[in-house]
Amino acid sequence: MRNNIADRTISLWIIPGTPRLGTGPKWQTFLTSLLGGLLFVLVFHWAYSDIPGEFYQVRDDGVITMSHARNLVDYGFIGVNPSGGRVEGYSAPIQLFLYAAAYAVTGIGYAAYSEAQTVAATFLLGVLLTLFFQERQILTLGLTGVAAVFLTFLRPFLLWHGSGMENAVTHVLVLATVLTLIFSIRRGQFRYELIVPVFLASISRIEGIYYIGPLLIVFGGFWLGAFRDWHGVRFSLMVLGLWVLFQLWRYLYFGDLWPNTAYAQNISVADNLRPLLSLNGEHLREVIFQADEMLDFHGGMVPLLAIPALLMLSRRRDTVLLVLLLGVLVLTAAFSQAVFGSARIDPARTTTHLAIVSAVGIFVLLRLLVLHRRLRWVIPAVAGILMFGTNLVEPYSAGWGRSSFHVRRIADVAGTENLFRPTVAYADLGVMSWHKQFNIVDLGSLGHPLMAKLPMPYRVDYLLDYSAPDIVDIQNSWSCLYHEFLSDPRFDERYTPINTHVTSWTRLNCRAAPESQTGLYVRTALIRSSQSAERRLMDQMKIDLSIRRLREELEQCQSLTVGLHDCIYVARTAWRFLPEFLNLGKIDELEEIFATSRTSPFDLFLMTGYRDGQAHQAALRFIQNHH
Repeated sequence: MRNNIADRTISLWIIPGTPRLGTGPKWQTFLTSLLGGLLFVLVFHWAYSDIPGEFYQVRDDGVITMSHARNLVDYGFIGVNPSGGRVEGYSAPIQLFLYAAAYAVTGIGYAAYSEAQTVAATFLLGVLLTLFFQERQILTLGLTGVAAVFLTFLRPFLLWHGSGMENAVTHVLVLATVLTLIFSIRRGQFRYELIVPVFLASISRIEGIYYIGPLLIVFGGFWLGAFRDWHGVRFSLMVLGLWVLFQLWRYLYFGDLWPNTAYAQNISVADNLRPLLSLNGEHLREVIFQADEMLDFHGGMVPLLAIPALLMLSRRRDTVLLVLLLGVLVLTAAFSQAVFGSARIDPARTTTHLAIVSAVGIFVLLRLLVLHRRLRWVIPAVAGILMFGTNLVEPYSAGWGRSSFHVRRIADVAGTENLFRPTVAYADLGVMSWHKQFNIVDLGSLGHPLMAKLPMPYRVDYLLDYSAPDIVDIQNSWSCLYHEFLSDPRFDERYTPINTHVTSWTRLNCRAAPESQTGLYVRTALIRSSQSAERRLMDQMKIDLSIRRLREELEQCQSLTVGLHDCIYVARTAWRFLPEFLNLGKIDELEEIFATSRTSPFDLFLMTGYRDGQAHQAALRFIQNHH
């Protein structure tokens, strides 16, 4: 009985006399998919050729994700610093694991990987789109080309698809999810291995379940109504079960279900939903405005217009399910800002998969119109709507690009001062941390759990008395945000300027501190000519990684001084050499040394953060209690 239902469902999508899905020659399916993928690559290559590469290629946030992945391969834990600790300073788990695998096998750099990811994802989009219908290959390829051209008109989609960030991966996985659910309904059955792409879509971004979860609910309910059994519900529950297991792993690994990126950017779903649920009129108007803006960014009006047309042309199971899936994706994307707030850098960035939904709507609608001969006259009208209704904006600079200038500049300072693995305070984490030359105190907070969770007054004490970065490189708006740090008397006392200036930007925009200095500083106690105890200890440890020397230094320091922070330099020095101590198997001895120090919670955070995602919690409490 099941097979008969499935056959009838499929047959309504094809012209009499053409082979049914799955019964035609496999080589035709393969060839059509291959050509569809190549067509997408060619169209996108043509579109990108007119856009300056600095507008979109290799965005810094994508390099941040790849830096975490390189850390996993080179040092054995997810983070950004060679010395630790663990941190979830990224929002794209799938991209992290994909790059980790590629880097482990080939050693590929971030720029080459970004380009390869864009090409591969573009090719897969074309392949997947052709798989929706394989009965008329020429028609399928023609419509695939139309969809590809339409997508190039949507600038936010095009720019972020080629940015080297996770957008390209998300586009593929969302399309694969829709395809999987539609195929399952057409056939009246599914294979359990198809759970994998749907699960991967749910974790393509940290908040991916917000988009995929409603699709699974709709699919499970639709299957139950269509076939009167629980197989579809079971499929959905299995995907959700894998998602729950992944969240459990995140909690056990990082010590928190809320990613560090959320703390760094002050994202609170509860705070965002509170005014929405209270039906505040002004807030509701703002939400509707944002939803309309999001639809405009990604051609979202196209699926909304296509939905009633699809239902009029065909009310078969797979058509109705497709309409429901497209509608759900449109709604969740449109109202994402109401739930998560506006995306950092570009409000369109986290919802570019909506453009894929629009392309699918066009693809299916035009196919049905072509196959209904009496309605072919409508096609020019649809083309006109697409041409004049699409928000074609000029290319713009999408986010922050990578820059190696500051890496080279800081490496020069480190070389001049003969610093071993210096700790650097810097805001643009990506390229700086990817090279693994330094330990980074992230002024942007994404890659540092303490910086993300400490309010500014505590951050000043943390930067000056605890982490004490060897080099500070601070630019433009960051000098405004960290004015209290830069203007603290302890900063002038402990840091030597190398290349600083007051920029016109700070004079015009930094109202609280118009004369904030931007530029490069080095900690005086660590310069080559310094006779400080910390400098002597670092130089000695470069020659001999001696546990006994560290123990003697800490005991001597604590016997001679009374200041709470005076001896933290011993732990900072040990942390500087932590990868080497790990290779020697001496971490347990390090922990024993610092278990009795005056600043033990912070010191142990440095020693154990690489293997304990919750180690920073004790350090956080200690710093706040001793502010």
